[in-house]
Amino acid sequence: MNIALKITSCLSIILALFLTYNLINELQDTMSLSEFSLLPLLIFIVVIANAVWALLLLTGKKKLKREFLILQIFIIIPVSLLLYQILFNSTISCT
Repeated sequence: MNIALKITSCLSIILALFLTYNLINELQDTMSLSEFSLLPLLIFIVVIANAVWALLLLTGKKKLKREFLILQIFIIIPVSLLLYQILFNSTISCT
């Protein structure tokens, strides 16, 4: 279980960084912060919070919990699908 937690934590951090990169690119291109919808902003906050928690787990400041592993998996799957759609479908964006 320790290996699975490390893998999902690393994946969570990578996905959060990639989502942040896409969001910054959109802000530079055409959008402003006031044009964001509430739901994508909440999803972004959840993904960033998950990445911070994963970083704390990897550094050893927080203890391993099975519930967190399950929560990470439920966050990783939709974010992966979202990023896939952003990359391969030009009409979908972070906002």
